[in-house]
Amino acid sequence: MKRIMTLLIVIAPLLTGCWSRHEINDVAIVLGVAIDKAENGNLRLALQIAVPKASGGASGSGQGSSSTKSTMMVSAEGESIMEAYRIIQEKIPREIFFAHCRVIIVGEELARDGVSSVLDFFSRHRQSHLRYYLLFTKGEAVDILHASPQFESALAEEIREKEKTGTGVRVRVREFWERMLSDGEEPVAAQVSNLPVEKGNQNEKKESGTSKRIPSTIGAAVFRGDRLVGWLNDEETRGILWIRNEFESGVIAVSIPKKKGGGRISAQIWKVSTKIKPIIQNGKLKIKIETHGGIEIFENSSKLDLGNPTVLDTLQSMYEKDVETRIQLTLDKAQKKLKSDIFGFGQAVNRSYPKMWETYYKKRWNTIFPDTEVEVDSHITVQGTGFTTKPVLLPDAAK
Repeated sequence: MKRIMTLLIVIAPLLTGCWSRHEINDVAIVLGVAIDKAENGNLRLALQIAVPKASGGASGSGQGSSSTKSTMMVSAEGESIMEAYRIIQEKIPREIFFAHCRVIIVGEELARDGVSSVLDFFSRHRQSHLRYYLLFTKGEAVDILHASPQFESALAEEIREKEKTGTGVRVRVREFWERMLSDGEEPVAAQVSNLPVEKGNQNEKKESGTSKRIPSTIGAAVFRGDRLVGWLNDEETRGILWIRNEFESGVIAVSIPKKKGGGRISAQIWKVSTKIKPIIQNGKLKIKIETHGGIEIFENSSKLDLGNPTVLDTLQSMYEKDVETRIQLTLDKAQKKLKSDIFGFGQAVNRSYPKMWETYYKKRWNTIFPDTEVEVDSHITVQGTGFTTKPVLLPDAAK
């Protein structure tokens, strides 16, 4: 018994509890962050904060209201993120809490000046986990967070869920920061824009009050160091995913020549893998990209019989050519126009030829990368054609 009492006395001082915990009814939970450059040159920080009373929080009446918004926006300007943060803190009665933040969105004008100051604040803040998704927009970031959510209670949560699908570039703050500071690789992140939910005459929809816009990731922002240097469209962005072995799934379609009946064949592509292999021969560097993927045919508006092995071989060659064209399109944009190694070719050279990288390529990579020869070799396999291999055509259409 005495031994037990002695043990309890020794352990008791160590059981201090959660000294740094935050009670939920004492904090303002930040869900999304938007950062822009103000007209006077200062930084404008906008926070999307969860409203407790909208979900029956501790400070509310205990009953949520469908007419009460689930989030609120608070913003302030300052010479630094910290100064704007302090002004916002003075506006609200609760302590700002970043631990549950979903996304950080940065406007184009600020991104072109450099994002080091933005990332520096969030890398030092004790509540920051650096797991937030980082996105950029061609306009002002605050406009993105002002849109109304369509699927989730908070827009920041909706953007995060969209990023998690993996259909576009998916970059967290930590990953962006590491690429920005590393040699032989430049940062890239998703581009987000407010797009109309429905196609059609937007003027008529605005007049009737039915126009709705939703944040969508439709491309990528390309950087050199911490500065934005340009944008990639949706098609070019898929090339990044292919090269960086981050392509999860997508739709790919090829047009059949008129001499073979015309039409299009669309497929779902997955099981993608890509390898980057640097080769140095006679003092000249070449990058070889070899990619593999499996596809399943989902739509066939052509007259081709997919049960014919010869037809399948031809179709696979067409898909391989299409993939190589997509990848080459992205390579040309990154090498010739943007001059930014967003693929990590330099890192690959470092892994394969570490001594040559340190003594020669490292200091010259910015000038070597744009002129580096890149060979693309694609291998596509048709793994399924659906329930039928025959083209589904009406009798009149087949004549």
